[in-house]
This record gives sequence, structure tokens and C-alpha cells, in this order.
Amino acid sequence: MRTILLLMFIFCGQLSAEQKTLSVAVNIGPPWAFFQEGTGVTGIDVEIIRHIFKEMGYHTEFHLLGYSRLIKEFNEGKYDVASPAAFASEQGHLTDKYLPFHDVAVSLDTHQHNINDIADLKGKKVIAYQFASSVLGEAFAKVVKDANYLEVAERELQLTLLVNDRTDVVIGERRLLSYILQQHYPNHKLTIHPIFTIQAYGAIVKDPLLQQQFNKELARLKASGMYEQILSQWP
Repeated sequence: MRTILLLMFIFCGQLSAEQKTLSVAVNIGPPWAFFQEGTGVTGIDVEIIRHIFKEMGYHTEFHLLGYSRLIKEFNEGKYDVASPAAFASEQGHLTDKYLPFHDVAVSLDTHQHNINDIADLKGKKVIAYQFASSVLGEAFAKVVKDANYLEVAERELQLTLLVNDRTDVVIGERRLLSYILQQHYPNHKLTIHPIFTIQAYGAIVKDPLLQQQFNKELARLKASGMYEQILSQWP
């Protein structure tokens, strides 16, 4: 009888541990979320989420996804959390914002393009990320509507096309583009044109109670200085 009770206790404990593991979908793109040899899945977004849920007593299992797939599979109920959440969903609840994304235009320094405003993109070959024409506002959508414009999901390909003079400008997140250029094309220098405002995003959480707890722990993370410490690891 004791053996049976012990086995039941162990089994129930295993179930409890499994229930406390959250499945988290993150949009793949360094330095926000990426796989690193010897470390595993890491990045600014990953470490913030991991730290918050660890303080709440949860384990986290991260899945690196393209953004279209992230939205689709979260809406299908496959994940407990998805980030960043630049979308609303009946399947989840938006957290407070904590990801300072700064979309910029970048060009090769050697070409000395004069781009001080969205209107200056007119007449140039432009490549951006998926859904950029809807995310970046009406002024941007209007400029690129009749331009030589392409949306490409693979960030490395975007910069490959840039350094090979197949496009004049790439639109994307500043930290992300700078990180990829440093990793793949360290001998090239970018000119950064800050023609868009910084947009902050949070995550989306399936369980409303979990979302409320997340927000409270996020506030504590910021107050402790740990939030800025994580951001500073990938400037």
C-alpha cells in the first residue's frame, strides 16, 4: 500500500511540474529571440519573459517562429504566451508593453542616401519585413504603394540584398539589423535613418489571471533595474 501511495505521489508531482511549464512562442530574430550554441534559445524578449515567469514559479518552453506562423498558431490555441503581440486576439490578453522596437531605414554608408523623412523613400528600391506596409502607418504605405517595394521575411536575406546592391534601403528594427550585419557582414557599415517613432509592444497571454500576474512581475522587474540590465546586454 505504501508503495502504491508513493508512486501516486510521484506521478501527481510530475503532473504538477508539467502543468507549471508554459509554452511560449517568440518571433525569431536576434537579438530579441534566437538560438545560440551552448546557450539555447535566448535574446532580450526571451530573457525578460523567462525571468518574469521564473519569479512566478513557472518553467518556460520557447518556440522560435516566423511572425505569420506565430499569430496563426497562437490563435489556434497552441501556445500559452506569444510575443511580441502587435495584434489583438480573442484567444488572449495583452500584457503591459516592455519591448522598445525602433523600426528604422538603413542604407549602405558608402551610398550616402539622404533620407530624413518617410517621403524620402520615394523613387528608391525598398525592402521591409512582412506586414510592414500595414504596421508602419498610412504615410509609409502610400509612399511604397507604387514603388519598387518588397516584403521579405528572412532578415539575413534583406541585408544580403542590400550589401549586394540589389536594393537601396532596408526597413527593420534597429537592434536586429545591426546585430545581423555585425554577424554576417562585419566589413560593411550602415547609415541608420530614424524616420519612424519607437513602438513598444508586450506579449499576449491565453489566461487572463496569468496576464495580470505577468504585469505585476514586469513592474517589479523594471523597479529592480533588471529590465534595463537585460536590454543593455544587446544595445
